[in-house]
Amino acid sequence: MPSSETNDIAVLIAGLYNPEKKQRAMYTQKIAELGNKALPVLIPLLQDHDWRVRYRVAEALSMIQSDDSVPDLIQTCHDEKDHVRYMAAKALWALKSNDALDTWIQLLGDEHPYTRGIASDGLAVIHDNRGITPLKTAISLEEIPELKERMIQNLNLLKKTD
Repeated sequence: MPSSETNDIAVLIAGLYNPEKKQRAMYTQKIAELGNKALPVLIPLLQDHDWRVRYRVAEALSMIQSDDSVPDLIQTCHDEKDHVRYMAAKALWALKSNDALDTWIQLLGDEHPYTRGIASDGLAVIHDNRGITPLKTAISLEEIPELKERMIQNLNLLKKTD
C-alpha cells in the first residue's frame, strides 16, 4: 500500500476508537469503501481489546463482502461479547458462506436472541439441508414468539430446497 493510503487508513482505523457511536459508524463506512485493500488492516482488529472496535470491523467486513474474511469471521462468532458474535454472523450471512454452516448451527443456541435469529437466517440463505434438524430443535426450544416464527419461516425456506 502506498504511504498516503497507509496514512489514510490509519486515520480511518483511529476513528473506530472514537467515543461517539455515530462517528465510529461513519469511519466504518469509509473503511468499507476501501474494499479489499482494507483487509490486511481490518482482520487483525477482530482481536482488538475493545468490543466496539471488533463489532465495527465485523460490520465493515460485512460491507466489503470478501470471501477472504470468512475464516476470521467464523472465529469471531465465538467472541465473548454478544454484539460482536451477532455482527460476525451477520457478515457471514451477507457473504452467504457455506463454510459457516457449523457455526450457524452452534449459534442457534446462543444466549442472545439477535444472534440466534441471524444464525437461522444464515442457514436459510445457504440452502443446506443439514441445517433442517438443528433448526427444528432450535424452534422447539425458542421461547420468544417472534423469533420462533422467524425460525419457522427460515425452516420453510430450507425445506423448499431439500
